[in-house]
Amino acid sequence: MKKVVGLAAAGLLAVSAANAGNLTIANTDMVLFGGVSAGFTWQSADRHDGSSGVGLAQKDFFSVNTFAIGLTKPATENSPLGFTAALASFEVPVIFASSQVVNSAKLIVHGNGETTGSFKPWLAFLSWMPVPGLTIDAGLLWDQFGERALTILNPNIHRGIVFTAHPVLFAGARATYDLGGAKVYIGYNQGGGLLQQNVSDAIEAGVLFNVDTITVGLHTYDESQGRNLYVLELKGKVGEIAAGLEFDYIKKDDAISDIDGNDVDTLPDYPDDSAWGVAININPSLGDIALPIRIEYVNNGDTQDSGYSNRGSGLFLTGYGTTWSFTITPTIKPTPNTFVRVELGYVTSDQDVYYENPGDEIATPPRGKSSRTVASLELGFAF
Repeated sequence: MKKVVGLAAAGLLAVSAANAGNLTIANTDMVLFGGVSAGFTWQSADRHDGSSGVGLAQKDFFSVNTFAIGLTKPATENSPLGFTAALASFEVPVIFASSQVVNSAKLIVHGNGETTGSFKPWLAFLSWMPVPGLTIDAGLLWDQFGERALTILNPNIHRGIVFTAHPVLFAGARATYDLGGAKVYIGYNQGGGLLQQNVSDAIEAGVLFNVDTITVGLHTYDESQGRNLYVLELKGKVGEIAAGLEFDYIKKDDAISDIDGNDVDTLPDYPDDSAWGVAININPSLGDIALPIRIEYVNNGDTQDSGYSNRGSGLFLTGYGTTWSFTITPTIKPTPNTFVRVELGYVTSDQDVYYENPGDEIATPPRGKSSRTVASLELGFAF
């Protein structure tokens, strides 16, 4: 039976599956979902993970990008209690750094410091619909905007620059109210996702609505004594061309931008207190063939004063100044459940933050490069 497995109660993900597994357990209908993907990547250079002597991990490597399996039973008016849970082990390659660097630097962790390579629950929440239209989710949630953490849920293999400013996942609670023509949500969590290891409290809120054929999303994510993130998303489709735009603005709280009153960010010593970025996605398709394209531009703060230990804002992990990237991912779906795609990505930054060999970043002077090129192949199966 053709089915779309939608975890829309939390706005998390939607996996198109031709043969989603329907199960009946204890007289309750549930849906089994998941997927697996593997691939090969070549990279000209890499970021380093912040430790001494660790630069480029490998020039080329094989990887199992995704292994995930989950079970969901949505909350409905007739059956107001539901749940969603998924076990997964996955890689998070980004356009400016390999997945090895992402996990070595522990950019995304949860629980006892486990990175995404650990096979464990990465999505798990209970749902309650007390009245029609209102859903309350509590547990391990994903944020409501931007790209998804798992490779198979995105049109491109590598996540973009803008993705790395998002919280991605966290333990908390969220209330969503469906007004028919719009949805509003508000939630509370205690951090624990991407760059959130020191976050103890955070509030999220947003609204999604349609203007003619365009879906508009307005989101905010406010960390206590951390980052304030504001996101605008626009999505639409004309014929066989889907397109989207995302604009992010990030501002530091006073607690991390001027903790000692001397106009210097001391957590750590990054001088600029804001950053912004924009991502444009265009995805033309014809039958089982698609050509997703992503273009990004970010401004991470322009301060280059050598008196600071770091430069720019530190909110994006691309050095001071501006960075732009281009990614194109020709994709074919041999069957409704499978895909094969190749990808070419390029990123260039004002600061020389990419390294070709281990130890290049601690050389005197550092042997950094201003750009990075990646080429990847990925094969996947989703159900």
